[in-house]
Amino acid sequence: MGFKGAWNKRNKLVEDLDKFLELYKKTQKAYKKVRAVQHTPELYKKALERYQKVWEEYRKVVDKKAWVDPKLWATVRKMNQSGERKVVKTYSRDTTIIPEFVGHTIAVHNGKTFVPVYITSEMVGHKLGEFAPTRTFKGHPDKSAKATKKK
Repeated sequence: MGFKGAWNKRNKLVEDLDKFLELYKKTQKAYKKVRAVQHTPELYKKALERYQKVWEEYRKVVDKKAWVDPKLWATVRKMNQSGERKVVKTYSRDTTIIPEFVGHTIAVHNGKTFVPVYITSEMVGHKLGEFAPTRTFKGHPDKSAKATKKK
């Protein structure tokens, strides 16, 4: 199955999902620690150094790759292995659609509700947010209404 368009141009993806998920969690944990001790100078300095070290390691894995939310990716991978199909809710509109997502329905949050998006092969390489519009277009006002306002 060949994928067209944006995916062929940049099909660089993180190779090891487990390492990626582990580093993502480490980074989040280190950041929370920095925020918790920010008012104590000596603890803050130590926590910040630890965070920067973990962040550099994380950046080496992720840099110049297509962004896929690690939690969403892990969920879809589990569903692929078990063969089940259910709707997965996500707030991650910036996630790039990868070939593993094809055939799944992902509910993407548009700021108000979750919009179900069925992933097809033509969507690979695009972002999830492109398929869940945040604004509803109700049309342009009539010209007659505009003319009556002027008079």
